Amino acid sequence: MATLPTLTRTIDDDFVNTWYEIRDTVTDNIMSARVLFAAMQYHGCMKTQVGGEYVTRTVGYGKKTTQRFAKGTVLTQSEPKLDTMGIWNWRNFAVDITRSLIDDQKNAGKFKIKDYVTRRIENAKESIIEDLETYLMQWGAAYASPLQINGLNDIAPHVSAWAVGTLLTDGVNYPAEASATYATGTSNGGITRVETWWRAWAAENAQTDNMTNKLLTTHAPYAVNLVSDMEHLYQCISANQEPVNLYLCDQALYESYADECSNKQQIVINGFTKVAQDLGFDAFTFHGGTISWTNKLASTRDMYFLNMNRLEFVYDPNYWMTMGSWLQSPNQLERVAYITAISTGLLTDQPRRHGVANWSS
Repeated sequence: MATLPTLTRTIDDDFVNTWYEIRDTVTDNIMSARVLFAAMQYHGCMKTQVGGEYVTRTVGYGKKTTQRFAKGTVLTQSEPKLDTMGIWNWRNFAVDITRSLIDDQKNAGKFKIKDYVTRRIENAKESIIEDLETYLMQWGAAYASPLQINGLNDIAPHVSAWAVGTLLTDGVNYPAEASATYATGTSNGGITRVETWWRAWAAENAQTDNMTNKLLTTHAPYAVNLVSDMEHLYQCISANQEPVNLYLCDQALYESYADECSNKQQIVINGFTKVAQDLGFDAFTFHGGTISWTNKLASTRDMYFLNMNRLEFVYDPNYWMTMGSWLQSPNQLERVAYITAISTGLLTDQPRRHGVANWSS
C-alpha cells in the first residue's frame, strides 16, 4: 500500500497540531473580536450541551389564580396548563483548509512550513469570526437550505419584515419560509407567536402602541426622537423588573446617540461598557446597559434591546472548532480538511425580555 511522502505527513501533523494548540486562543479571539460575542462571554450566555437530538427549554406561561373566600364559600379547583417546551435544532457550519502537493513542495523547509501553516490557519480563523457574526445578525432561515444558526432576528423579529413574500436566498431579505407573520411565526423554539407571551417587542414607524401584542411606535426622524423612543421601549421591555442591558444598533443610530450625549458626561462607566471600551469597542451607557454598534445588522436604522441574562448561545463542546482528517480529492493532488462547529445559535426562553426598533428615517 502506498504511503504519503514524508513532507506531506509532516505538514499534515503541523496543521493539526498547530490548530489544536491555538484552538482555545481562537475561541477566545472570537469572543473578543466582535462586540456581541464579547457581551455574550461577559454575561455568561455561552452554554454547552453534549449531543442530543435537539436543545430544549421548559417554558412557563400559565399561572394559578387565588380565590377570595368567606365563611361558607365553596372553593373551586382548576388545573391550568402551566408549561410548554421550546425546541431548538442543531445547526452545523464549517470552514475548509485546502492544500496542494505543489504548495507543499514550494513551502518545504522548517521555517517555510511554519509560515505556510500559520497563513492558512489564520485565514480560516478570520473566516470563522466574520461569518459567525454575519449569521448572528440574521436568522436561522436566512437561506432555504441548509439552515444556519439562529440569530437576532429569531430572538426579536421585525413587524413588517416577517410578512410572507417571495422566497429569497441572498441572506439579506426574509424568505417566505422564515415565518408566516410577526403574529404567527415560530422561529424561536418552535412556539407560535399567536401566543402573545411568546413575542418579543417590536417597534416601527406608523405602528400604534399595543401592550398586549407587544407592538410599539417609533418617531421619525431618529436624529430628533431617538433617545425619547429608546426610553419608551426600555420601560416597556424592562417593565420595571429585569432591565435591558445591551443595545446593539447600526453606525448611524450610534452616532446620533453619541451626539445626543456629547454634552452629558457619563461619570459612571462600569460593567460590560468598561470591558467593551477596554477591548477597543465604541460604547456608551444607557440605563446602566451598554449601547454599541456593528456594521453587520441585516437592516439599516435598527436597534436591538437585549436582556443578556435571558439570552443563550448553545454549542456542543465536542464539535466546536474541531479539525477533521485530511481528505484526498479523487484523481487530484489537492487535499482538504474541515474545521467544524455545531450550535443552535441564539435562543431565549423569555422573548418578552427583548425587542427591536426601526426608524424609517
